[in-house]
Amino acid sequence: MRTPIRAFTFIELMVVVVIMGILSAAVVPAMSNVHTMREGGARDDVVRMIQVAKGRAVASGVPRGLRVNLADSSLTILKMNDLGEIETGFDPLTNGARTINIASLYAGVSIVDMVNGNGDGGSGVIWFDYELNPHTRSSSGDFVALNASTVTITLSSGEQVIVYPYSGALEVR
Repeated sequence: MRTPIRAFTFIELMVVVVIMGILSAAVVPAMSNVHTMREGGARDDVVRMIQVAKGRAVASGVPRGLRVNLADSSLTILKMNDLGEIETGFDPLTNGARTINIASLYAGVSIVDMVNGNGDGGSGVIWFDYELNPHTRSSSGDFVALNASTVTITLSSGEQVIVYPYSGALEVR
């Protein structure tokens, strides 16, 4: 025997509509919050990678750099080996290169621009010596000059991470 299909009353339908309205009013702001948290996480990771490069330069007495690649929004720690050649920094936790990809870790966020301390724009490397002095080096690793101006890394959120010349001090705008 078949059970007849019961029709919903107007009041039952209105209750469903009200519940859906309440849920959508709560979910939309939360989704906006997720994107804001991703932007903040990306910014914090850029700052953290700069701090890692600086800390390793001080601890080892050997110049360390942070390669900023705009094409894939990646950050890679670099070091100078005993022969004065540039190598990718080693991450003891992953047994691989010390690299992060902002676009992969934080959907919808990317690194859109970098201006190095020598005024060059685009992808590049920020170097630090054992005294935290930001500077530039040639592609073969030779010292070029201390940075005369700030390094600016700009994220798609519009936030900028700034490294000041001479001191290596960081600021987020």
